[in-house]
Amino acid sequence: MNNELKTKLKELGMNKIQQLFGETAFALEIHEFANLFLEDESVFTHLHDAYRYQFDSLELTSQGIDIFYRKEQEVHTISFLDKRFSLDDASYVSFLTYSIDLMREVLPLGTVVELDPRYFKPGESASEPIKVVITGRFIFPETYRSYFPYAGVVYPFGELNKGNTIHFTYPLIQKVVHMGYQDEMEESFDYLMKEELILEKGITSIEFSDEDMRRIQNLSSRGQVSDHATV
Repeated sequence: MNNELKTKLKELGMNKIQQLFGETAFALEIHEFANLFLEDESVFTHLHDAYRYQFDSLELTSQGIDIFYRKEQEVHTISFLDKRFSLDDASYVSFLTYSIDLMREVLPLGTVVELDPRYFKPGESASEPIKVVITGRFIFPETYRSYFPYAGVVYPFGELNKGNTIHFTYPLIQKVVHMGYQDEMEESFDYLMKEELILEKGITSIEFSDEDMRRIQNLSSRGQVSDHATV
């Protein structure tokens, strides 16, 4: 991701944070934290992992600045420099997931990736990573409240049957084997889709939607869905 696109996405991120928190308590501290660290996606990813795995505390360093996270009951507190802010569960998760979704790099069409075989098809064994060619991004099924970041077809077979497309999330990607073509139109697409889905409509990747993830897993366990690989 080039610096110009990263700067524009950071502006979207700051706008989303304003939309979420406005003039509420700790709004200034949250804005300052985002302004400092939004471009370092690893900060938000580590904080989200700490939430997902129910860590009571975490210490991070970014740009030479120490960041401290602590959870007490359902209140999440982040301290940095001489500042701190606390958020309830729902607000904290929204803050992290929207920030990650907005700043995360989007792989272009034609990119070949290796997916983790453990999540490719629940219930089926696979020992080798599965290569997939990305054929679509930002797929938003009508009946879902979240979107699939990617859709693709298995390499080298392609789409053998109509509609036999794999939908998957970023964490499934183990390796980028070949990067697809990118130009200014690709960057504009990335920006506009994030502006529409995340900023304006408040939609996040399915990996952050517990409801839609449970729905996919339930359908898969009953054999009703075979083309969704999600985590």
